[in-house]
Amino acid sequence: MSTRYSLAQRTPMLNSLFAGLACAVTLTLTAGPAFAASELERVNVQGRMVEAPVRYDVTAACTGIEQQLQGALADTWQQSQREGLIAVQFVMQGDAIESVSATGLSNGVERSVRKAVRALHCGAQATTTAQVYRFQIHFAEPDAGTTTAAAQSAVRMALAKR
Repeated sequence: MSTRYSLAQRTPMLNSLFAGLACAVTLTLTAGPAFAASELERVNVQGRMVEAPVRYDVTAACTGIEQQLQGALADTWQQSQREGLIAVQFVMQGDAIESVSATGLSNGVERSVRKAVRALHCGAQATTTAQVYRFQIHFAEPDAGTTTAAAQSAVRMALAKR
């Protein structure tokens, strides 16, 4: 038997060697153009920062906010049944709410709170400049032993000014 290599007498080790070499050549030929840097177009992002002091008197600026949020978030309480705080901040320009952020509890509750705050009807403000308001919503099961909770059994949240 000859010690020269022939295609008819390949060994498993030689098969692996040739397969690895074929993969390396294929990857080199196909991956090279993929890593070539392409020229990207410039992207301009426009936005604005609201430079206003944070206000906590949201009940004075938005009369009836407790009732509006209570009605808008009743289904959210029924779905989550979790107690906790949600920190809310919104920017109001004139009588329009421009941006809302909410953090706490879960993504679903945050989304519902942002939607409810965007839908608030606050009316015209005394100033036309942007105002930043911050408050907390406390989702809580009322204590059944108190007369307040018995009289207002539907109340599941409260506003905290700070």
